[in-house]
Amino acid sequence: MLKFLRSWLTQISSPKDSNTNISKSQKSSFKTALPSPPEQDSEVGCEQKPLGSKIDDDQLIRQLKLHEGVRFKAYQCTAGKTTIGVGRNLDDLGITEDESDYLLANDIERIKVALMREIPWMEKLNDVRQRVLLDMAFNLGIAGLMKFKRTLKAVEDGEYEKAGRMMLDSKWATQVNKRADRLSVMMNIGKDPKDLWPPK
Repeated sequence: MLKFLRSWLTQISSPKDSNTNISKSQKSSFKTALPSPPEQDSEVGCEQKPLGSKIDDDQLIRQLKLHEGVRFKAYQCTAGKTTIGVGRNLDDLGITEDESDYLLANDIERIKVALMREIPWMEKLNDVRQRVLLDMAFNLGIAGLMKFKRTLKAVEDGEYEKAGRMMLDSKWATQVNKRADRLSVMMNIGKDPKDLWPPK
């Protein structure tokens, strides 16, 4: 009996506190969970595209310009090919007819603007004679045409036959031959010669 009382008193004085166990359990349940590592944001423009997605032509252009560079005058590439623009191999590829027409249209517009600035009286001429001067400027350059001072004065004064003769009496005429013959006739008569529009 004495042993039983001692055992009972011991349990009262140092009981196994179930509440303590519950408290620990509750405490563990209230611990703040560690956040999972945030997903790394991908670099701008470096997102992985799905298979079969459409090619982004604008991005491809930027990519090729970055790698090839952009050159506005012809140069020799590392392979020894004459190259221009963004890696255009002129030796092997040249240019297409559409590209040639595009360049020509730009050159014509540039020459028109420049020549009208130099000799604004040109707009008083008929279409054929304006084309003669533009043709010469295209071949000689604006500065080269402006050296034909007496010829241009004759054109401005309406002395077209005289201007035509002066055109032929030049070093330029010996260099371009039939071109000079044709343009001098056009300046003289103010009409297109038949050989300018050969039959198809």
